[in-house]
Amino acid sequence: MEGSYRSKEQKRWYDARFSGGLAESELEDFLRGPGSDWLLKLAVLKEDGWPFVTPLWYVWDGEAFWLVGRKRSEWVQDLIREPRCAICIEEKELPPAGGNRKVIAQCTAEVVEGPATAEGSQWLPVANEMALRYAGPAGVEGLKTSYGWPRYLVKLTPRDGKLTSWQGVDWHRKYFAPGERPELDEAETR
Repeated sequence: MEGSYRSKEQKRWYDARFSGGLAESELEDFLRGPGSDWLLKLAVLKEDGWPFVTPLWYVWDGEAFWLVGRKRSEWVQDLIREPRCAICIEEKELPPAGGNRKVIAQCTAEVVEGPATAEGSQWLPVANEMALRYAGPAGVEGLKTSYGWPRYLVKLTPRDGKLTSWQGVDWHRKYFAPGERPELDEAETR
């Protein structure tokens, strides 16, 4: 059973026609999809110039990524000092469970609020949405125990509104010289 199914999926999966950028609707579905499957990896520059990457829960509103950081989160302080950053969100699962999708972007950070406690804050609705998305109803209930702990609300806006996406395991056509992948050249002329 597994052998015949697997060979059919492998043939489809490694077919270059199923690799490429995500369509706008696919991109939105991916970024708003089940968060427990993937995290936003945020890259910042430390004060000494070394890069630093941290995985975070996020909310995508169609134009920007929203993050909630603890009062003593170093990455927040790094963004206050240097708001230029980069993000990567990836789905590692291969078909049929996933599509090995990924999104990368250079962003500008803005600390919208904080540090502030939950009551009357702007970060609370974002944190509740993240808790529900990543941990379900129990996550929202669990968040209530930390309402008194100060947090920041951070907005990451993609540079020039640009997100770069990819799905599949094949290489982008730009990496091949003419004639190196004749099946791709042939597919483009059809």
